[in-house]
Amino acid sequence: MKKVLLVGGAGRMGRILARAFRSAGHAVAIHDPGRRLPGFPSVPLETAAAADAVVVSVSLEATPAVLAELFSLSPPGLVLDVASVKGPVLPLYAGAVRRGLSVASVHPMFGPGVRSLEGQNLIVCDAGDPSATRAATRLFAGHGLKVATMPIGAHDPWIARTLGLAHLLSLLAGSVLAREGVKVKSLDGLASTSFRNLCLLAAPILHQAPDLTLPIQALNPATPALFDLLASELASWRALVEGNDLAPFEKKLAEASAVLSPPVSAAKARGRSRRTR
Repeated sequence: MKKVLLVGGAGRMGRILARAFRSAGHAVAIHDPGRRLPGFPSVPLETAAAADAVVVSVSLEATPAVLAELFSLSPPGLVLDVASVKGPVLPLYAGAVRRGLSVASVHPMFGPGVRSLEGQNLIVCDAGDPSATRAATRLFAGHGLKVATMPIGAHDPWIARTLGLAHLLSLLAGSVLAREGVKVKSLDGLASTSFRNLCLLAAPILHQAPDLTLPIQALNPATPALFDLLASELASWRALVEGNDLAPFEKKLAEASAVLSPPVSAAKARGRSRRTR
């Protein structure tokens, strides 16, 4: 059993983590000024001095200030955040490592609406203290999570190219449909398989709280490069479609499809297109 202090533990993600840590047998306390989480003790931030682990689960905008305040207390236990963007906290972690504090960073790759952590993905970021990285991984053990580890400096570019890309494509799809006056009330008899899959991707993102979606784009330093890349790729595909030349189109399509699955022959690709329109 560990003593875990959740800073911001009465928030959407904090509630999930509080219950998960308690179910793993840890003693969980909450520091969240102005809010309480029923069933969990509310404590001052200074309790961090007696905690084995301090988990910061506040908004992206508030995370740097909260971490700075925590590090000023020089807590002896593990300190980590669960923010989905790491760029703003990189200098803080570098300074904490130089001071000998035990720090790591994680990113739960799921939203606050999940009912169970079983099968969900979790990124553990090495902030320069390998032993703390291992401790953070152990803290989340026992829930059936799929855990991957990466250097904290590699986190934001990866998130921009994956999570950020999925969000942007969903936002773009929704805004195009809205501008064209397309209202999707029922897909029965009207939608292709590919459009149904697009709706399955876009709907959860379009309906989640804007204060969750916007910071993932706005605060990630790798987002501008993603916008530039999307504009470049859109122009490239437009040129290929307007040129109506199968050979270069097929070549670029093969490069794109190879990212997600093994390349297929042209004949197989044409046969597959007839089945998945």
